[in-house]
Amino acid sequence: MNRLLLTALLLITSSFVGAHNVVGGVYTIGDTIEGEAGFSNGDMAPAGIKVIVTDMQGASLGQTETDAEGVFRFKPSRYVTHHFTLDLGAGHTLALTLAAEELPAALAPTQAPAATAVTTAAAKSATALNSQIEAAVARQVKPLRRELRELKEAAGLRDIVGGIGYILGLCGIAALLRERKMRKETA
Repeated sequence: MNRLLLTALLLITSSFVGAHNVVGGVYTIGDTIEGEAGFSNGDMAPAGIKVIVTDMQGASLGQTETDAEGVFRFKPSRYVTHHFTLDLGAGHTLALTLAAEELPAALAPTQAPAATAVTTAAAKSATALNSQIEAAVARQVKPLRRELRELKEAAGLRDIVGGIGYILGLCGIAALLRERKMRKETA
């Protein structure tokens, strides 16, 4: 019985120590798409992970790589939904999607007549200011996004205690059945 209990406890603790999921996010900052990839235990993807970028039909839009912080950047050239695929090894694959509507307005198809030079200059100035604001906000929000993902993915103490209780309950049932069998054999 002691061996069974010890084996069950070892299996429980080893599964929680190494368990993690792949997590990530993708968003626009100015005229660039930025994304990040990592694991639910807080580790970020290593540098040099290839990021394949395709459209909805699977046609290649390009590729990029993660940096040392698990972040990747991609400059879109077409107003289409972008799919990002990362292979983090050991069966860990991450697929992210950014809808075309979230891309920079400059890529959107235009229906309006040609603008005047003054309007164009004002639009460029506003776009540059918007890009700076988006970059500043993104720097502040990025750590919050990462922390939120980690909290969502982490196994809580209640989950761990519940799992241990479940295993101990099963061990108790097994011990009860074993005891009954032994009583029948001795009778």
